[in-house]
Amino acid sequence: MREEESPVPALRRRTLAGLLLAAPALLPRAGRAQGSARPQWPADRPVRLIVPLAAGGTADFLARHLAARMQEITGQSFVVENRTGGGGTVGWQAVARAAPDATTVLVMDNSLSIAAAAGRELGFDARQDLEPVAMLAQFPPIMSVHPSLPVQDLPGFIEYAKARPERVFYGSGGIGSVPHLQVELLQSITGIRLNHVAYRGMAQAVTDLIAGQVQLIFPVFPTAAAQLRDGAIKPLAVGTASARIPALPNVPTAREQGVDFNNQAFFGMMAPRGTTPAQLAAMQAVVAAAAPDAAFRRRLEEMGALLPDASTPPFRTMLEDEVTLWTRLLRERGIKVE
Repeated sequence: MREEESPVPALRRRTLAGLLLAAPALLPRAGRAQGSARPQWPADRPVRLIVPLAAGGTADFLARHLAARMQEITGQSFVVENRTGGGGTVGWQAVARAAPDATTVLVMDNSLSIAAAAGRELGFDARQDLEPVAMLAQFPPIMSVHPSLPVQDLPGFIEYAKARPERVFYGSGGIGSVPHLQVELLQSITGIRLNHVAYRGMAQAVTDLIAGQVQLIFPVFPTAAAQLRDGAIKPLAVGTASARIPALPNVPTAREQGVDFNNQAFFGMMAPRGTTPAQLAAMQAVVAAAAPDAAFRRRLEEMGALLPDASTPPFRTMLEDEVTLWTRLLRERGIKVE
């Protein structure tokens, strides 16, 4: 996923040590401790899953399904709360400032890693005040162009763009959004030079790609599923390390095409600083028990998601890598995220 990366000077020794504690190592211990008994969340009161994004989106879907499944497994009460505002800050603060008693957890996405890399003023320390619990799902970008563009694959697009420096336009959901930084990462890797058009969301970027106002977008599958299925936009590659996505089995990965690009939107769970290793292990055991639900997995695969498996890096390490990557990329590309 990563090219050669520079260290993040602001990361403190304590943070690095914490992030390198591998979550998968905790799961087997939790499973052995529970034996055949059903896992229990380490709280005797209702648990709030804070979602810093609006109801109806992917994070909300993940949180609500997990809440229902975890309640079914444990017999305990789980409630989803959508706490929007401040580009995610309101929801992040609600968890970062909560008591570390396992009654408040966060369902988050890459935007928190980007905020930490950008040094945004959040009212808490994004690198120290939240504890990673578990990766929930990854959504690879679908590198997509207008069907009329005379390219059939990612190397063809790169050649096309190199012949037209700064004359090819790409759309994103705004400065500092995941699709914006993913295209900037592609430019850093390949040496192409594109022009950015920032929208208020990816839906408008999809509309303008179809209209020919931009030539490239990096949506996740749910954002452009209908347009990908009916041929209104042309997928060139998916941004995964190895596996193609079940929703688009005929679209090769970037790496299959010789382009070393691997970056996904992701969703994960975090807890307040001070949550103990024993509490984290118990939380992870409950999430691990909830995740294999067949209907849930099938629905996520239909949405273009990849679910964690043995090849997925530990969530703590993945977050560390994300902050390192975006810190370097923002500096290298001169991007200011407000």
